[in-house]
Amino acid sequence: MLQKASSQLTSNSIGLFSKTTKDRILESSLILFNESGFNNVTTALIAKHTGILEGSLWYHFNSKKDILSVHIQLLMKMFLSANQKSKSKNFDTIIFEFFQSYDIIWDFRYILRDNFQKSFVDDETVLSSVIDINKYLDQWAENRIKHSLESGLLEINSKEIENLSEIILVIGRYWLDFSMKKYPDVNVNSLRVKGLQHIITILKPYLNPKGISIIENVLNNTNKVQ
Repeated sequence: MLQKASSQLTSNSIGLFSKTTKDRILESSLILFNESGFNNVTTALIAKHTGILEGSLWYHFNSKKDILSVHIQLLMKMFLSANQKSKSKNFDTIIFEFFQSYDIIWDFRYILRDNFQKSFVDDETVLSSVIDINKYLDQWAENRIKHSLESGLLEINSKEIENLSEIILVIGRYWLDFSMKKYPDVNVNSLRVKGLQHIITILKPYLNPKGISIIENVLNNTNKVQ
C-alpha cells in the first residue's frame, strides 16, 4: 500500500509541490515510481492515488515520459540548490551539502535506479536526459570525494576515490528496495537514515576526527526528529 507523502519523501522535496492538480500528479507519480518502478506504474494508478480522473492527468501530461522529464528538471534544480557552496572547504558546509544531496538522490532514486533503455528505445531525447543526469550524479559523487580529500575532511588514496563514490551511489539508488524487504516493519524515514549511516560507516576510516564529530551530531539530530 502506498504510504503517505510525509513518510515517503523528505521535507525539502515535499516543499516542491503545491496543492495544484499538476503538482499533486508530480508528487504522487514520484512516490509511485520510487516504490514500484517507472515501467510498473500506469497513468490510471497515478490518477487514482492523486485522487483525480485519468482525463485530468492527460490534461496536464501527455504521457509518463512527460512526467519523467519534469522530475529530472526538479532533481537537477534541487541538486544545484543543494550544492551552491560546493567549493567551500568548511567541514560543516561540505557535510551539510552532502547530507542534502543524499536526500535528493533518495527522493528521486527511480531515475537513477530504473532501466529506461526499453521504455524509450524510440525516444532518444528522453533517454539521453536520463543518461545525462545519471552521468552528472556519478561525476558529482566522485568530485565530492576529491574535494573532501583536498579540504582535509578525508584522507584517502586517490585510487580508492572511484570505488567509494560508486558505493555511495549504489546505497542511494538501491538501499530502500533491499531494506524494505529486510525490515518490512520499519518506517521509510528510519530506513533512509540507516542508509546514510551505512555511507558514513564506509567513509569513517578515512574521515578527519573533527568530521566524524560533526557527522555524529547531525545524525543524532536527525534521529531525534524522526
